[in-house]
Amino acid sequence: MVCGTTLLVYQNIKVYLCTFCNLPQDPEYRRMLLRFLAVALFALVMSSHVAAAPDGAALYETHCAACHQVSGGGIGLPLAASKMATVPDDYIKLTIRHGRVGRIMPAFPELSDAQVNAITAYIRSWSGVAGPVYEDTPINGNPERGKSLYGIYCSSCHAEDGSGEGLGTGVTYSRGRNFAVMPPAITNPGFLASASDQMIRQVIMLGRPGTAMQSFLDVGLKQNDIDDLVSYIRSFESRQASVDRAGGDTEEPAALFFDSPYDFDSTIMSLKSALEGRNFRHLPDRHLEKGLTGDDRINRRQMTIRYCNFELLYRMMRVEPRLGVGLPCRITVVEQDDGSVRLIAMNMRLISHLFNNDQLRDLADEMHEIQLEIIDEALL
Repeated sequence: MVCGTTLLVYQNIKVYLCTFCNLPQDPEYRRMLLRFLAVALFALVMSSHVAAAPDGAALYETHCAACHQVSGGGIGLPLAASKMATVPDDYIKLTIRHGRVGRIMPAFPELSDAQVNAITAYIRSWSGVAGPVYEDTPINGNPERGKSLYGIYCSSCHAEDGSGEGLGTGVTYSRGRNFAVMPPAITNPGFLASASDQMIRQVIMLGRPGTAMQSFLDVGLKQNDIDDLVSYIRSFESRQASVDRAGGDTEEPAALFFDSPYDFDSTIMSLKSALEGRNFRHLPDRHLEKGLTGDDRINRRQMTIRYCNFELLYRMMRVEPRLGVGLPCRITVVEQDDGSVRLIAMNMRLISHLFNNDQLRDLADEMHEIQLEIIDEALL
């Protein structure tokens, strides 16, 4: 007796499943049924993956909004709709993947392809139009001639070596406050890995809306001139690789460590005295774990001394407003388990390398030397 049946169709064969009774015993029927169920299960699994596709808006909020803000503009490059309309999706994806070495923009190798695609689609949605698609064909111009053209037309903004360094990246020195985009470092390996030859040529030809990057067709350059420029810019890639193999700049430690000859309280008093002697004002002290755990669990033998020289602060902030994320200066005094005391200070010289800014590096070097002198005096 059939208690209930469901009609399914597999490979044009009608299959009747008895819902509550025993299945038919015919082997071919059972094999056909199992194949059908396997296909159905696969379809269900795939549909669940589609339903659980990454949320581009949520991923952007987590990984990008701190710098680019929700609307696409902050201490990071403004991701304006007009800009998004001029860059291909591949450029956005590769920029997320590679970041910009030595700059504020980090790489995100831990994100899956689906997550990167979701973030890209979310950013793309601001422009309301699909991005351009460029061919992968490399441009074979004359890089030597391109070097000469670069010196005439490009170096004033991008610097002679393509690093973009010069009069700083802050709004005061390098651009007006109504100018949203600083000249990029076109030697940066992240940029070179993300931008195709065809994209670079298009930017040179048409310029960038809302920036100082003009159309160089308008100033009289011909197509072959632009091809030579592209080839010269692409040559930065091999030269960058040579620098990397040679070791590049000497690596700086992220933090500086010093052993104190005094006990915890005496070290703090000596440090504050040295700061005042160098015209630094120390701000209210904070325990290192403040805000990270409950007040009853804070280690009271780990204290961060925050200090500032406002004249030097204003000089640095005028050059690079984004430096505010690392200010005021701090030295942390830690009493270790054996009773010994250590001082830990952030390396201002290393922090300055995150910004392509000559003036800031000079000021950071000055601050670095002052900080070492203060610590030396405190530990005498």
